[in-house]
Amino acid sequence: MGIINWILEFLFGGKKKEEVKKLDKAIKVKETENKELEKQVTVLESKKKVNKKEVATLKRKVTTTKKHIVEAKKAVEFDDSDEALKYLKKFSK
Repeated sequence: MGIINWILEFLFGGKKKEEVKKLDKAIKVKETENKELEKQVTVLESKKKVNKKEVATLKRKVTTTKKHIVEAKKAVEFDDSDEALKYLKKFSK
């Protein structure tokens, strides 16, 4: 049975790899964190007495996270386990 399943998986794609599944879950978590950061940025921008450097760093963090999420979604879409591992390491920090 193992050989037949391996051949079917090789020919027809089979199941998604574990790394890709974990990355998909990590992407969802990061998206929610990113939305919270965007809310924080808008709240800080609306206040008059705010450290501008703090707002700038938060904005930068939001934009870089968005870019990483888009690239990670591509890795999930193409079922690329190497790229999935790369982004899992980035998202785990």
